[in-house]
Amino acid sequence: MPDTKSENLVHVMVVDDEPLLRFHLQKLLQELWEDIDQTIAVGSGVEALNVANELNIHTIFMDIKMPGISGIETAKALRESSYSGNLVFVTAYDEHAVAAFEHEALDYLLKPVDEKRLLECIQRLKKRSQTTVKYELDAKQLTKLLPQHTHQSLQWINASQGNGIHVIKVSDVSCFIAEDKYTTVVTEQGNFLIKKSIKQLLEELDPNEFWRIHRSVIIQVSHIKQVVKDENGYLNVLLKGIDRILPVSRNNAHLFKQM
Repeated sequence: MPDTKSENLVHVMVVDDEPLLRFHLQKLLQELWEDIDQTIAVGSGVEALNVANELNIHTIFMDIKMPGISGIETAKALRESSYSGNLVFVTAYDEHAVAAFEHEALDYLLKPVDEKRLLECIQRLKKRSQTTVKYELDAKQLTKLLPQHTHQSLQWINASQGNGIHVIKVSDVSCFIAEDKYTTVVTEQGNFLIKKSIKQLLEELDPNEFWRIHRSVIIQVSHIKQVVKDENGYLNVLLKGIDRILPVSRNNAHLFKQM
């Protein structure tokens, strides 16, 4: 049951799956918004829905990109429930990408959250009355808030080779191979090193152009020369202009099912 005693209190919730960012925003809110009675921090959309169902939340600061239920999906669920408070999206998009948010009845914060920008947001929120301002965006409108592409795909990479730094066009990369503390960038012109992990690269590369075929290997699909089976039935990828055989893990063999 909702806590009726807390209806007149100002409860604010931070929803972010990254603990450090969640803690940072929670701390800033406690310092800058003197009217807050309680700042609740949760790490998922599911937790946010549960809390919103139990407490009268004045404002929710919602991260957009979260595993499981995304911020947009959580916002849709809130819209379909009885939540009538304020919603502020927190996003890593650049200012051009988030311009769409400014044309809707919602505010946004750009990561990493700037103290001055947050204070401006708080001042606007304090002028709103929770009893008169409703959360009126429906699910269709919420979907439109997201750009067609959630991020700008990586176009260039600064990689080292010996004592030199080389600027490499991503379209020239045949594959990325995780090795020890570094990742090797393999091109037809040679091998280079970067400190980005395979996981980080997956978040920045276009998934239609780059496939992860093994825990430690990402290949560019257009650079595939041939996919062959070895004597044990395992798949291996041969790339154009690269004298190297790259194994395909069983978990990723489905990528080549029709080949």
